Amino acid sequence: MSSSEHHAHPTEKFYWIIFALLAVITALEVAWSYIGLEGPSLVIPLVVMMVVKFLLVGGAFMHLYHDGKALGGKTFTWVFAAGLVLAMVVFLIVFAAFEFNI
Repeated sequence: MSSSEHHAHPTEKFYWIIFALLAVITALEVAWSYIGLEGPSLVIPLVVMMVVKFLLVGGAFMHLYHDGKALGGKTFTWVFAAGLVLAMVVFLIVFAAFEFNI
């Protein structure tokens, strides 16, 4: 295996950046939950923040950011994200079916 075939390994700085991002997003989630909003204005931003954290954890700590050669080395991250999106769409369809008696 030549040196050009090795994939990049994350540095300690990379993990500290991910830690900081996760801490900030978690603080935003907690703050958002205390604002006093209800319904979609409470839930939708929390779901978006949850998805971002999910992709950060999956990409960084499961080493998905640094594996794969297609799509700039983020092939597995995009596949992982597609699975999450598919699961959320199925959940929303089932939820809508019960809510609107489809």
